[in-house]
Amino acid sequence: MRTMTSPNEEDANVWPDKLLHPSAARAWIASALPGAGQVLGPIQILQAKHWGVTASFAVTGEASADGRAQHGREVIFKAAARGMFPAAPQVAEALARCVPGAVPELLAWERRDDLTFTLFAPFEGQPVSALGELPPLLEVARTLAGIQSAFATLPSSETQELPRMLLSHLPELHDLLIRDVRDRHLACWHGEGSEMAEQFALPLDDLLPRLEAVRPLVARWTEELAAGGWPDTIDHVDLHWDNAVVRPDGRMLIFDWEEAVISCPFFSLDRLLNDARELDLGEAAAWAAPPAGTPLYTPSERALRDAYLDALPWGTRAARERACTLALCLAPIKTAYEGMRFAEALGYAEGTPFVTAWALARALPRWAEASQ
Repeated sequence: MRTMTSPNEEDANVWPDKLLHPSAARAWIASALPGAGQVLGPIQILQAKHWGVTASFAVTGEASADGRAQHGREVIFKAAARGMFPAAPQVAEALARCVPGAVPELLAWERRDDLTFTLFAPFEGQPVSALGELPPLLEVARTLAGIQSAFATLPSSETQELPRMLLSHLPELHDLLIRDVRDRHLACWHGEGSEMAEQFALPLDDLLPRLEAVRPLVARWTEELAAGGWPDTIDHVDLHWDNAVVRPDGRMLIFDWEEAVISCPFFSLDRLLNDARELDLGEAAAWAAPPAGTPLYTPSERALRDAYLDALPWGTRAARERACTLALCLAPIKTAYEGMRFAEALGYAEGTPFVTAWALARALPRWAEASQ
């Protein structure tokens, strides 16, 4: 799978000592679990960046609810720089309350100094990416719809502190995208990032005029989508088949919700569509611009969209399909903006040209079809 972050941010699976010493992680885990005994680890480092780490630890001698000892219990510890995902613990709490079993079980969390700590119970299952088949991918879409449907019923008092991405901001974000392309990315794509431009068949000579020309359409699509009255709910932001597993009992579990926001539900489908496309075309073709004259969506992409729309409870089927079409025209703008925010948080002066190139490769043919 192609990385959506900076090449300098590849997982090294080496504990980032400058972020946090392992002994501090062990001490916090022991304090977060009442009655815990010795904490050992990290046993396995699952993901490591200079700004965050995910690793498993073993807790020995912890007392269970009936007073019996549990030996060698595994827990999953996450630490991140506080500026990255400050609301991640509240997102995890809200999800655990409304859809237990479909998301990881949150055990504890704390904001300490410049870091956010979270602790989860481990889960077993087959990664959907390893299965490489359409049926489990369709079940991810149905599970997403179920999670979003349940989350939308939470009272506002339980979600008011969570980050939001308002539909009304999309035209403004489109202007930010134009500025980012003009000020940073065009030079990159003409120079050292020319392979990205070739991979995604970006029309560099008239890209800015195209982005400018679609401005009124972005405003119109945003207004129409907002007028549909779709409930605000959880948007995963980075839902792909590496973030879902089929549990031993057959249920689907979706994880890595740290970047989630409250927004329009249909946005969460976009990244997952790329995995469905890969099933039909292979990795190289899925991570490239579609050839001119080919259908906008492959059969697996259409099946994924239909499974998701059929599982949602709101409005008519035709209204959901129209809303999804509009959302998929706007989703790449949101994706590019999220790349800008990521680059800003980590101090990347070059931004995230790969993310923006990928987003534009998805947006341009969708805009062309929707404007006919």
